[in-house]
Amino acid sequence: MTSLRPLRLFAALALFAALACGLPAIAAEPNAPALPPQLRHSVTLDGDVIRLGDLWENAGEKAEVPLAKAPEPGKHITLEARWLAAVANVYGLDWRPATPFDRTTIERAGRSIDIRAVETELREALTLEGAPSGATIELANRSSLRILVPVGTDQTIGVRDLSYDPRMNRFSAVVEVPAGAANASRFKVNGSVFASTRIPVLSHAMGRGEVISENDIEWLDVREETVRRDIATNLRQVVGQEPRYPLRAGAPIRTAEIQKPVSVARNSAVTIIVRTPFMVLSAQGRAIEDGSVGDVIRVTNVQSKQVVDARVVGPGQVSVIPAGQRAQAY
Repeated sequence: MTSLRPLRLFAALALFAALACGLPAIAAEPNAPALPPQLRHSVTLDGDVIRLGDLWENAGEKAEVPLAKAPEPGKHITLEARWLAAVANVYGLDWRPATPFDRTTIERAGRSIDIRAVETELREALTLEGAPSGATIELANRSSLRILVPVGTDQTIGVRDLSYDPRMNRFSAVVEVPAGAANASRFKVNGSVFASTRIPVLSHAMGRGEVISENDIEWLDVREETVRRDIATNLRQVVGQEPRYPLRAGAPIRTAEIQKPVSVARNSAVTIIVRTPFMVLSAQGRAIEDGSVGDVIRVTNVQSKQVVDARVVGPGQVSVIPAGQRAQAY
């Protein structure tokens, strides 16, 4: 083991010498040659100008030199090797494309404007032009319409050049962001205007046996002309009812799809009550069909096997209808 000590000492001295020799080099580093420019192959800009330093790293004092207008927000352009080589030559950058396929892609960042906010502004502007208050607006290209504005832009929405044809229920307009700004981003839109109404819909899916409460309801604006006669249009028609089968959220509710909560289920045992001016009689029966309170259903008397019509008066209870009142029950 002792034979290794001279070797270790030699190594330590060598390391110290190397570090000592390196000190002047560190002190002289500020005068070292600048690093060569390196092409950036993908760039995302916030501003509206492409600068030399956006395309090349190590562009030095020329990094802030403006070259061209940036693409529109959300758009991109591709700069090919020949164009890049010409720019480098003009500004004296020591750069040449390694291959004819060298290129860089410039993308402009943008902020998206909520289409619903645009529709709100259009609706208010159309109301001033005579459109029905609270009308439903259908933009012709809503599914593909994407409004992007530069990062940091005031996102107030303005409507200008509005044209409304009440006979055809059509409109066209220019939407601008920010509203009233000279350099605003502007987008042409067109669509249709319809008188609308609000209908109750379920805020979540519900199924048979669940009683609908006001907390289960939200309101949906729909075109007035699309509301059929069998669609529920107010809370009285739906609150306290239950679905006859599973119903999905957000869809118009047809009156045939809901019913009063079932108090007597088909094939369940019931108490048949017979009331006369002189007495109240009861018998055991079995329901032939479902029924809610107030419904008239058929039940079978368990003892006599006779089928009678009876009105549901509560859970598991029915009241026999006298023959003279049978027609009135329906």
